[in-house]
Amino acid sequence: MADILIQRFLYLLSGFDLYFLYLSMKNLLLLLFIPIVCFGQEVELPALRLSNNFSKPYRVLKTTISDKSLFKQNYNNTDLTLDYVIRYHFYTSIDLNEGENQLISMDGTKFNLSSENAKDLTDEVISLVGGMYFGKKEFNAFKELNKKTN
Repeated sequence: MADILIQRFLYLLSGFDLYFLYLSMKNLLLLLFIPIVCFGQEVELPALRLSNNFSKPYRVLKTTISDKSLFKQNYNNTDLTLDYVIRYHFYTSIDLNEGENQLISMDGTKFNLSSENAKDLTDEVISLVGGMYFGKKEFNAFKELNKKTN
């Protein structure tokens, strides 16, 4: 009787060992794939407002800048940060660490940008968007807001 109990106990233990080995291997595989998935995704600062004028409700600023803190400086003489101005007032997400500086409009048109730093990129985006049909309204609203705060 004792032999049967010991055999069953050992059988249960070996089952637990296999189960824990399975869990360990599963976790190991998961840990191996996490870095691959993370490096495959670009860092994005999403648009803070969405438009209902196009099928894609926001613009995309692709930038070679990799440090999002560079967009945390204030825009001109306002209390608004560069990224807030771009993302909120101009319906634009920011994709960091890209191969080029480019603005993609809501209709998919691509504009190559010549600016290299966050401040100049912000000015260039505002200027470009201000010249677009729907962007002109956003630009005028932003300009009015800046008049009130100054």
